This record gives sequence, C-alpha cells and structure tokens, in this order.
Amino acid sequence: MLSLEEILSDLEQKSKKSREELLAKIKKKQEELSGLVSSEGAAHLVARDLGVSIIRETKRELKLKDIKPDMKNIETKVRIIGITDTRKFKRKDGKEGRVASLIVTDGTAEARIPLWDKQVELIDEKTVEKNDIIEIKNAYAKENIFGGLELRLSKYSRIEKVEDDKSIPYRVIKPEFERKKLKDIREGSYEIRGNIVNVFNINPLFKTCPKCNSKLEKDNKGYKCSEHGYVEPVNNLIISTIIDDGTSTIRAVFFRDAAEKLSNINPNTLSNMTQEESIDLIRENILGKDVLLTGVVRKNKIFDSLEFIVRDVKEFDIEYESKTLIDEISSFR
Repeated sequence: MLSLEEILSDLEQKSKKSREELLAKIKKKQEELSGLVSSEGAAHLVARDLGVSIIRETKRELKLKDIKPDMKNIETKVRIIGITDTRKFKRKDGKEGRVASLIVTDGTAEARIPLWDKQVELIDEKTVEKNDIIEIKNAYAKENIFGGLELRLSKYSRIEKVEDDKSIPYRVIKPEFERKKLKDIREGSYEIRGNIVNVFNINPLFKTCPKCNSKLEKDNKGYKCSEHGYVEPVNNLIISTIIDDGTSTIRAVFFRDAAEKLSNINPNTLSNMTQEESIDLIRENILGKDVLLTGVVRKNKIFDSLEFIVRDVKEFDIEYESKTLIDEISSFR
C-alpha cells in the first residue's frame, strides 16, 4: 500500500493543488466519515473526487548500466563513492545558490547526482556520507556534455539512506573490454586498436561553467551559464578523429582527460590560438599514431552512424602486442 507521503506527492503533481489544500481535504474527508478511514484511505477518496489516478505501476530497481538518457521515474540503489565540494554562486536574480554532487556506483556503472540549494543540506547535516548506500526514487536521467550519466532530482524525488548489506561494491567493476575489429562492432563497450588518419577541423575548445559543468553561451558581456549567469569559464579539450584499423573506419571522439592524454596538450595553451592554429598543433601531435582505445560505441543520431566515445587511450606497444600474438598462435598448436 502506498504511504500518505507517496499519495500526496502524486496528488500534488497531478492535481496542481498545494499540499496544504490537499491535507485540508483529507482531514475534512476523515471528519465526514467520522474517523472510520485512515489518512491514506481518505487520501485515496480525495484523489477519486479530484479525478486523479494514483495507481502506480510496480517498479523495479534499475542498474546504472541500463539507465538511458531521458528515462524518468527511475528507482535505483547505489553506493556513494565521492562527494564534491559545495560551491556557492549568484543567481540571475542576485540570490545566492549552492550546488554539490554525489558520485555513485552500483558496480555496473558510475553516475553523478547534482544537489541544488536545499538538497545540499543532505551533505551539510551528514544525512548521507561517503560509502553510504542510498535508494533513489523518482529521478530522471540526463547525459552530460562529456557523455556521462547524471541522475537529476525533481521536487518529487527522494534520496534515502538504507542499511549497508554489502551487496554494492565500492567501485565500478569494470567490464572486460572485448577487442574487436571495426568491421565487427555494434553498439557496446570495446577495445579498439587503430591508427589516427584524420582530425576534423572543429573547434577543439569548449567552455563550461565552473559550478555545474554546463556548456556556456558567449555574448558581448562574456560567457554565460543558463543557471549561474556570467562566469569565468573552464577550458575543455575535445578532439574528433577518424580511426582506421585496416578493416574499416570509425569516428572517434576524445573528451577532456582522454583528449589531453592523446595530444599531450593542455587546453589552456590553445585559448590564445585561432581554430586553425589549434587544429594544426593537434594534427602534428596525433596524426599517424597507433593507439589502443577503450570506450563505448553508440549511434550518433545527427549523422546516423556509429561513433566511438573514448574513455581511455594508450599508445600502441608493439613489443607487448607481438608477445600477445605469439602466445595466441602458440595456444593453437
């Protein structure tokens, strides 16, 4: 049976009436029935009077690896493996706001949960702490600009600390990345060996808000975040390439750490260069490199083709690869 809190949350959302108004109706309904029904029962009757259905589908907890962007009404159980510092900022109306994030895992993947303003009290009051197990209800999912998963909370969402039954590890259990030839890949996680044969001439710098990591818009006053107004931007590196492994090619995109590791370039060094100068420097550093890449292949909806979002990059170690090949050949003898 649904709790009074769950019924009220549904009624608030679907009837557009205030909680105070709904509680008054529930109390009145109980009085009409001489106290013969519970508050939950009276709430169901109020919902019927308002024409609101509060029958919910049975939900199951989702694993983080199965959560896709734009999914709603998400329920999941995770462990907090990190908590960011709380940052203060000025809103467009001049009021002060606060933001912090929980970094969580369930062993299958990792996600970030941004907490805003009053929600930050969960951290302040130590309601939740690092290593705690929490249940999240009625969250919705978004992909951030770096391709990572975010679980966002509405006013109807809930975070509850639960008993640690040791069922959730303290880190992501990384899957074995199966090495594949490009001609054989589909959507999924892979290790790919290939050569960088092209670098696209797109702006390799993108600027984000230092408070929430959102992409910024530039106008004649400076760089503006839709949430935090004008801010001093953070420079981030993005490199879009073509990888060839001899069987096929794929567009491979490197963000932030992966892009810096590939190119050995700090994004701040490009801030005073033109786009052409930046691309020339990047091409000089990476074109023709043999690399081992791990990451996720997904469908690019704009280009209607597969692309590889790189999570980690290593330069090709010919000695190691030769030994591995010899071992593989020996195993067939």
